[in-house]
Amino acid sequence: MHQVNRLIAVSVLSAAAVWISSDSGAATAPPQVNISQSPLTVAIPAHAQVVFAVANSESMDGDLSGAIYLGTGSNSSISKLNTSSSPVNYTIPSGFTPPLNQGSGGTAPYTVTSGSNLADNSPSRLNVAKAGIATILNNYMGSVDFALLDYSTSGTSLYTTWVYYMSPSGGFTFTSTSGGSSRTVANPCYQATGTDSVSTACTSLVTFYGATAGVKTLPYMVISSSSDDAAINDVLYAGSGLSPVFVAYSGPSPANPYPPNYTLAQYNSGSILETYKSTSPNNGQFGTSPTNAGFVPFTTQVMYSQRGFGYGGSQSATGANTVLPMTSAGATPTVASTNAAIAKFTPYLAPETNSSSTTEIKAVAGQSPVGGLLKGALAYFNTNPASNNGCKATKYVVLVSDGLPTEDLSGKSWPPLGSAAATGYGVTATFNSDGSLNTTNDQALTDAISALASLKSAGINTYVIGLGAGVDPSKNPTAAATLTAMAVAGGTGNYIAATSPNALASGLQTVLAQIIAQTQSVAAAAVNSHSLKTGTDLFQASFTTADSFADWTGDILDFALNTSNGQVITPPIWSAQAKLDVQAGNTGSAGTATGSNRVIATWSPGASAGIPFQWCSSSCSSSSIASTTSLGLALMTSSTDTAGPSRLSFLRGNQAQEQQNGGAYRNRAHILGDIVNSAPLYVGAPSAAYGGTYGTFATNNASRQPVIYAGANDGMLHAFNATTGNEMFAFIPNAVFSNLINLTNPTANIAHQYFVDGSPQAGDVQFSDSSWHTVMVSGEGGGGNSIFALDVTNPASITTEAQLSAAALWEFTDTNMGLTYSVPQIALTAAGYAVFFGNGYNSSTGTPFLYAVNPQTGAKLAKIDLCGSVPSACSSTYANGLSTVAVVNSSGAVGQPVDLLYAGDLQGNLWRVDISSSNPANWTVSVLFQARDSSGTPQPITTAPTVSLNPKYPTVTGTMVFWGTGQLVGNPDLTSTQVQTVYGVIDQTAAGATPPLSAFTRSNLVQQTLTQTSTTTVSGGTQAARTASNNPVNLPAVAGWYVDLNLSPAGERVVANAQIENGGGVVVTSYAPAGASSASTCSSAGSSYLYVFNFATGGGFSSPQLDVNQSGSVTSADQIGGKNPVGMALGNNFATMPTIVYSTTNRTPFKEISTSAAAIQTVAETPVKMARRAWQEIR
Repeated sequence: MHQVNRLIAVSVLSAAAVWISSDSGAATAPPQVNISQSPLTVAIPAHAQVVFAVANSESMDGDLSGAIYLGTGSNSSISKLNTSSSPVNYTIPSGFTPPLNQGSGGTAPYTVTSGSNLADNSPSRLNVAKAGIATILNNYMGSVDFALLDYSTSGTSLYTTWVYYMSPSGGFTFTSTSGGSSRTVANPCYQATGTDSVSTACTSLVTFYGATAGVKTLPYMVISSSSDDAAINDVLYAGSGLSPVFVAYSGPSPANPYPPNYTLAQYNSGSILETYKSTSPNNGQFGTSPTNAGFVPFTTQVMYSQRGFGYGGSQSATGANTVLPMTSAGATPTVASTNAAIAKFTPYLAPETNSSSTTEIKAVAGQSPVGGLLKGALAYFNTNPASNNGCKATKYVVLVSDGLPTEDLSGKSWPPLGSAAATGYGVTATFNSDGSLNTTNDQALTDAISALASLKSAGINTYVIGLGAGVDPSKNPTAAATLTAMAVAGGTGNYIAATSPNALASGLQTVLAQIIAQTQSVAAAAVNSHSLKTGTDLFQASFTTADSFADWTGDILDFALNTSNGQVITPPIWSAQAKLDVQAGNTGSAGTATGSNRVIATWSPGASAGIPFQWCSSSCSSSSIASTTSLGLALMTSSTDTAGPSRLSFLRGNQAQEQQNGGAYRNRAHILGDIVNSAPLYVGAPSAAYGGTYGTFATNNASRQPVIYAGANDGMLHAFNATTGNEMFAFIPNAVFSNLINLTNPTANIAHQYFVDGSPQAGDVQFSDSSWHTVMVSGEGGGGNSIFALDVTNPASITTEAQLSAAALWEFTDTNMGLTYSVPQIALTAAGYAVFFGNGYNSSTGTPFLYAVNPQTGAKLAKIDLCGSVPSACSSTYANGLSTVAVVNSSGAVGQPVDLLYAGDLQGNLWRVDISSSNPANWTVSVLFQARDSSGTPQPITTAPTVSLNPKYPTVTGTMVFWGTGQLVGNPDLTSTQVQTVYGVIDQTAAGATPPLSAFTRSNLVQQTLTQTSTTTVSGGTQAARTASNNPVNLPAVAGWYVDLNLSPAGERVVANAQIENGGGVVVTSYAPAGASSASTCSSAGSSYLYVFNFATGGGFSSPQLDVNQSGSVTSADQIGGKNPVGMALGNNFATMPTIVYSTTNRTPFKEISTSAAAIQTVAETPVKMARRAWQEIR
């Protein structure tokens, strides 16, 4: 097996970079490493700032069909109306959860007691809107900042409400049947006998209509229309003194409220009044004025029947009320800070009560001054509310309204377009083909459009949510066209018709997904981790921090390569994310995956074997996953928790219990978790250089299915078919099992956690029966403290979970193991095949240990306490741990046992372990080099060293070891300005010989210095570049060379492995976090450079090596001031270790570099001749 993307200079695979930060000020022993559970290379922008502007007019108390039931069924004195105008219970609509009392049997009470008050439990538009906003806050508060505005109102008063019915032309009649050609409602007076107020009022109506009319004996009443109708959406608001049921008659006067009886100017000034001379029971003369829906009753008779309570008040025409200013979970949100931010909204999103002193948003405004509300939103943003991290935030308004603008900025009232009143008064509008407003005489709409345009001019887009039947495009196309024109003016194109709770939830989700996407696109949401090349394909792993549910997701893309110029061909051949969605059953954004089609296994410590990742419900062994076993209990919150099976199903990909589908689990836009630090591994045909029976093994497996292996932070190591992209199987190491339950929690989208974040490696080994096998090994990086192994000799044969379980060879951990940032390496030694790895970081002792285990069984072959071997090399002041190792044959013999191992630690020690003995107990430890900056401070080594034969070989014997220093894993690292260095150091001591007593330091090396420069590209742009000095390096009189990365920006470091390429170039990518420089951290996540140093000197070459003028080839035009650059800027992003490919025409090397700008940069170099610089051919 050969991992072709790892273009290094040794006979073993190199490893992914690890990023770490030490806490040198820790008071306890051992010092711990400050490890972030989120990647620090992401350009996290300021949170988007979203103002929810709630148009809280009185009509928002109506349900989505138009009826206003606030307070209904709560007044015992009118209990006889509970079967007609003041019902007690309602049928719960789909997608709505009653806020206070969830009822039973599909029904719930409209009104409930809350403390000493009555409270609204109904599916009112206001409650639906509040629930929708609360859901958005719960899902997005960790990544978006929110404020809450509504109409600015005054004089708020509590009123009793009456529903009203308009009669047919001949007045009301009563009937025993409903339906048919006549419209009927429940008769409020039916069986109203007794001395209560309702019965007394109905007795008066018996007198009015006559004893034979059936006022109290017939259950239904014939009407022409009702205030519950969507087009009316009203109730009568009145004080005390009115009868619970009464009829207005002897009118109306005038006959209708339209011209010539009234003018539009009178409507504007609120001078419309329709009166009836008489009422029964006698309440005197009775008159009403238009609602904000433009309606006023004017039929022969109007019956009023008491319902509940409601609020009325005056509203400002020109401004908004700031219910809650911009609220954030902070620059680095935690679960606690997020919950605290959400809690600030809770009092305002509570249901309405019958107490004017409670703080919730109430439906108060008699008109809808939408223009004033939007003008107020702009005024609020003009106060420059602080962003979560001090950087410039993108700003948005989400207008939530159940109707159209009905009050202009001068305080005049306007009938809503599409209403009968608008037709009657000649208020019209026309619209352009793109949905925008063409002409209108509706000043309220004109002012709203103008306010939206002002917001847009200020860079603030407005989303428009239309609630209820009154703005349903199928029922009121004019209203729909009006809201569309408002959305166009607001820069968002179309309004969202929320005609059901589900539609509102979906609409708000769509809005926030678009906001997240727009915010992240400014700062590169798709942050790419690693890429690898095989044949003519390039595989790129990536992650995004905020998918459509503000969730972390990952992907692997397969790109074809143009082998003549190194360019990536788009679009990709396949996407693992898309493939897994289909495979798991996720057919779209609705989230319908079941996960039943996948092959998944895990490691059971009790069985010391792999087991299927399935819930056991009967005849369960102690090593299975069941409610009584340790594995099952890890997926339960307590021993009585019954949700273990559903959590396991969620982890397999089942989305049925996600919040988007009515469950309690975290929403996922995609099934595949984020792939951050796990470099994808390609395993194809065996290609090692072993002799004997290996040739037969290689021949027999030459056509086996190529597979891409990658770890993801969904808890699994995934195996993808490299040809199709389909997932073949997935494995869950036991080290992450106890944390899997966290993945079901919605807070996982806020508090990111690493799971299987280590990079897999593979190698061909002989088992004890002399049979050959391909073994894949991996750790969890920051997600766990184990190394595990799978037998992947024949991956196509792993089609069941039993077969995958059998392929799980072992999982190793130890008391001195920390988080396994050390990527394991497989090699043949004199003692047999071994898997080598360091103990990683934050172990129990905080010191570096080296491990070697049997690749077949996981049995420990060696455990070496490095500091115990060379105590003088270590300090208890700093945190420590061993990074990824490199193992080599010091004579450059291919296919022969390795005899030297090199690895760095956090205290700057470059360890050398002689592993030439056939007895691991005789392996010896020394320190080759101690990395210190110019002031003597240790420089951490978190990458794997790369090794080649020294530049004068074979005249001078020995190896040359190359590495860079630096760390990046904890937040303190973002501001570190310590100067880091690239080193090249010779090791002349032969394997088996005694090394020098003291380690080399920088005083034994020749320094090369960098100079900042730039050039003009062929397209006229400017390319920043760097040249280096060429001081002579006379090996072995001096021990090597070093280059300090001490130019601007400060804080430049190496956190990706160096590589050796043919031609003798040491290829390094560096990274400088934005926070380490004096420049603002708002502009980017940082910046990267690509270097190619001469491996013999650390300086430049005699000819240009980098295509700095971006012509596509390297020529003398790439010189700058007569010098050949050694480095070129890669932009304001994080760049990974390059994948090096060679042109099929002239051997031009191209470096394919994944960046956090969601791109793959291709950099050309000078064509090279093949030369033996290392143990394997670079290709």
